[in-house]
Amino acid sequence: MKITKRQLRILIQEALNENQRPWGSYSEKNSNSYSDVITMSPNGDSVLVDGMETYITDVPQQLEHVSGFPMSDTDGDNLIFALEDQMSGGYVELSVEYENGKWSW
Repeated sequence: MKITKRQLRILIQEALNENQRPWGSYSEKNSNSYSDVITMSPNGDSVLVDGMETYITDVPQQLEHVSGFPMSDTDGDNLIFALEDQMSGGYVELSVEYENGKWSW
Protein backbone atom coordinates (compact mmCIF):
# COMPACT_ATOMS: atom_id res chain seq x y z
CA MET A 1 0.00 0.00 0.00
CA LYS A 2 1.37 3.37 -0.97
CA ILE A 3 0.42 6.62 0.80
CA THR A 4 0.97 10.00 -0.77
CA LYS A 5 2.38 12.94 1.16
CA ARG A 6 -1.05 14.61 1.00
CA GLN A 7 -2.79 11.55 2.49
CA LEU A 8 -0.18 11.37 5.22
CA ARG A 9 -0.67 15.05 6.09
CA ILE A 10 -4.43 14.51 6.31
CA LEU A 11 -3.97 11.52 8.63
CA ILE A 12 -1.58 13.44 10.87
CA GLN A 13 -3.95 16.44 11.03
CA GLU A 14 -6.87 14.16 11.98
CA ALA A 15 -4.79 12.56 14.73
CA LEU A 16 -3.77 15.95 16.10
CA ASN A 17 -7.37 17.18 16.11
CA GLU A 18 -8.51 14.10 18.01
CA ASN A 19 -5.93 14.74 20.73
CA GLN A 20 -7.34 18.19 21.47
CA ARG A 21 -10.42 16.54 22.95
CA PRO A 22 -9.13 13.47 24.73
CA TRP A 23 -12.54 12.10 25.64
CA GLY A 24 -14.47 13.15 22.53
CA SER A 25 -17.18 15.75 22.33
CA TYR A 26 -20.87 15.99 21.71
CA SER A 27 -20.88 19.75 21.25
CA GLU A 28 -22.29 21.59 18.27
CA LYS A 29 -21.75 25.28 17.66
CA ASN A 30 -22.78 27.85 15.10
CA SER A 31 -22.97 31.64 15.16
CA ASN A 32 -26.29 31.76 17.06
CA SER A 33 -26.38 28.62 19.16
CA TYR A 34 -24.40 26.04 21.09
CA SER A 35 -25.28 22.64 22.50
CA ASP A 36 -23.39 19.98 24.39
CA VAL A 37 -24.04 16.94 26.52
CA ILE A 38 -22.16 17.22 29.79
CA THR A 39 -21.22 13.78 31.09
CA MET A 40 -19.26 12.43 34.00
CA SER A 41 -15.54 12.11 33.30
CA PRO A 42 -13.97 8.64 33.23
CA ASN A 43 -12.27 9.50 36.54
CA GLY A 44 -15.63 10.18 38.19
CA ASP A 45 -14.48 13.33 39.99
CA SER A 46 -15.39 15.87 37.30
CA VAL A 47 -17.42 16.26 34.12
CA LEU A 48 -16.66 16.64 30.41
CA VAL A 49 -17.49 19.94 28.74
CA ASP A 50 -16.75 19.92 25.01
CA GLY A 51 -14.61 16.86 25.69
CA MET A 52 -12.45 18.60 28.28
CA GLU A 53 -12.33 17.47 31.89
CA THR A 54 -13.83 20.25 34.04
CA TYR A 55 -14.72 20.50 37.73
CA ILE A 56 -18.40 21.23 38.28
CA THR A 57 -17.78 24.65 39.82
CA ASP A 58 -15.89 25.66 36.65
CA VAL A 59 -18.51 24.46 34.14
CA PRO A 60 -20.19 27.87 33.55
CA GLN A 61 -16.84 29.50 32.74
CA GLN A 62 -15.82 26.60 30.50
CA LEU A 63 -19.11 26.79 28.62
CA GLU A 64 -18.63 30.52 28.09
CA HIS A 65 -15.12 29.86 26.83
CA VAL A 66 -15.97 27.09 24.35
CA SER A 67 -19.27 28.57 23.16
CA GLY A 68 -18.43 32.26 23.13
CA PHE A 69 -21.82 33.05 24.71
CA PRO A 70 -22.16 34.70 28.14
CA MET A 71 -23.85 33.02 31.09
CA SER A 72 -25.42 35.01 33.92
CA ASP A 73 -24.43 34.31 37.51
CA THR A 74 -27.94 33.00 38.21
CA ASP A 75 -27.80 30.57 35.28
CA GLY A 76 -24.31 29.50 36.35
CA ASP A 77 -25.45 28.80 39.92
CA ASN A 78 -28.50 26.87 38.70
CA LEU A 79 -26.36 24.80 36.33
CA ILE A 80 -23.87 23.97 39.08
CA PHE A 81 -26.76 22.93 41.35
CA ALA A 82 -28.22 20.66 38.63
CA LEU A 83 -24.83 19.05 38.00
CA GLU A 84 -24.11 18.56 41.72
CA ASP A 85 -27.55 16.97 42.10
CA GLN A 86 -26.79 14.47 39.35
CA MET A 87 -23.27 13.85 40.68
CA SER A 88 -24.72 12.95 44.09
CA GLY A 89 -26.89 10.39 42.30
CA GLY A 90 -23.78 8.70 40.92
CA TYR A 91 -23.83 9.73 37.26
CA VAL A 92 -23.94 12.94 35.23
CA GLU A 93 -25.49 13.35 31.81
CA LEU A 94 -26.99 16.78 31.18
CA SER A 95 -27.79 18.36 27.84
CA VAL A 96 -27.10 22.12 27.76
CA GLU A 97 -28.08 24.55 25.05
CA TYR A 98 -27.73 28.21 24.20
CA GLU A 99 -30.33 29.48 21.76
CA ASN A 100 -32.23 32.74 21.26
CA GLY A 101 -30.05 34.45 23.85
CA LYS A 102 -30.83 31.96 26.64
CA TRP A 103 -29.11 29.01 28.28
CA SER A 104 -31.21 25.95 29.09
CA TRP A 105 -30.72 22.36 30.30
